[in-house]
Amino acid sequence: MRKQDKDRNGKPEALLWLDFETTGTDRDDSLPLEVGMECTDVLGEHSFGSLHRIIRPDYLDLLDMGPVAFSMHTDNGLLFELLNGSAHDDCVDAVANAVEEYLDSLSPRFMLVPAGTNVDFDLDFLKRLDLDPDAWLSYRKFDLTTLRRYIRFLDCPEDPYKGHAGSHRVRDCIRRDINDYKWYRKLLKGAW
Repeated sequence: MRKQDKDRNGKPEALLWLDFETTGTDRDDSLPLEVGMECTDVLGEHSFGSLHRIIRPDYLDLLDMGPVAFSMHTDNGLLFELLNGSAHDDCVDAVANAVEEYLDSLSPRFMLVPAGTNVDFDLDFLKRLDLDPDAWLSYRKFDLTTLRRYIRFLDCPEDPYKGHAGSHRVRDCIRRDINDYKWYRKLLKGAW
């Protein structure tokens, strides 16, 4: 392991890929509907486990959802899955407990660096589950949005957003992010 991949306490860094699907893009008014996480090494090559949970809100008014979010989550089956979810096992408190247990299982072994697309948005939704990300996660972040925008500014012949249509389910978004990250690593490594 490279020296820079360890924190001051001697724990190796790991990337905690996270994603939330929500009722909209407003951090204050939207509700979380699904959470996904996967922990990988800093190269994105080895997985140390993942978590996926739907989040059934206590109350969901479909008319309060934006038309884009409503259409997307109807098409990808998330709303149907929520309707058939368990009021006990998929409620906000049960999901928050599952996320807490998952992070508790990883944080003694790794310095967890939050990673993904629009990481701050997802960290805000961790807080909406009444969790304190600072209890488990590094203050550092790895946001692919910055890297994607930078590559576009360089007039890279490959469009970094190509193929991002996907299902907008957390597993697919996380897998896309990890695959993009590995591609960017190869691209940047070739520049040296």
